[in-house]
Amino acid sequence: MGAMQNAFTAVACILLLALTGAAIYLAGWLRDDHLPLLSTLVIKVALPCMIFNNILGQYTPESLAENAPALLAAFVSVILTLVIALPLGKLLKLPGERLGPFVVMFAFSNSVFIGVPVSRALFGEEATPYTLLYYIANTSLFWGVGFPLMRKWGGATPSGKRRLPPAPLIVFLACVALVFLRFSPPQFLMDTCGYLGNLVTPLSLLFIGAVMARMVRRRSFRWEKGYLAACVGRFIVCPGLMLACALIARVPDLPRDVLLVQAGMPVMTQTALVAATTGSDEEYAAGATALTTVLSLLMIPLYMLLIEKVL
Repeated sequence: MGAMQNAFTAVACILLLALTGAAIYLAGWLRDDHLPLLSTLVIKVALPCMIFNNILGQYTPESLAENAPALLAAFVSVILTLVIALPLGKLLKLPGERLGPFVVMFAFSNSVFIGVPVSRALFGEEATPYTLLYYIANTSLFWGVGFPLMRKWGGATPSGKRRLPPAPLIVFLACVALVFLRFSPPQFLMDTCGYLGNLVTPLSLLFIGAVMARMVRRRSFRWEKGYLAACVGRFIVCPGLMLACALIARVPDLPRDVLLVQAGMPVMTQTALVAATTGSDEEYAAGATALTTVLSLLMIPLYMLLIEKVL
């Protein structure tokens, strides 16, 4: 019961941070012209620092090799979810500015902002390395596949300049290479990246809350086409495929259970942020983020019941 209460506490904290963003937006302290700055700070500064600190601080070549079956299972499950999400989004006849966010909402989970604290609450500190395994698959495929799809179908006007890969993906690939090169960064650099990386969660959730408050003020917050399918993808399809892949790969019990919970987390917080930078519908993404975050309060006990009674 204590673990369940801790999990509820973690999700409630996330919701409270989003409500804080909504409150300061409604108070006029955070305005519409501030939101692009929040997005830029998270995507180009805070998130790359968090990736650097997590990957180089948690992994060695040996630990990556030892957990290769679990990592492979995570990659395969997310790819299979993407394969389902793409035709489903087109079948729903979603417009371009919503098609990219729908695919991302269906396939990618909030494996850091909610996933990490929930996994620690449910399974203890020993779950953190396995949480980051899912984070590796989730993050690399989000920036390698999800982001380009949102940019392709979004309404942002091309700048005419050659587009570089997104900063988080570049940093992620560089960090994996540095792990295998056994690079040990100086402590002051790790500390700096740690402090900046800690900005990701509050800034992202302040952004989400502000967008939600704007939707309420404009009376544009409503149930949208694709939300039901996105919820099914988040809470049934993705964790179901993750469990199947983990069983086939014979992943040990603890990492299997952690990966299952990670796959069933809410929509990635960055989805609305990235939607805003690609010309996609950030309000559509923010609505699904809020909806799935609330529903996760119900789903977390169900996952634990499955793990304890069935697996």
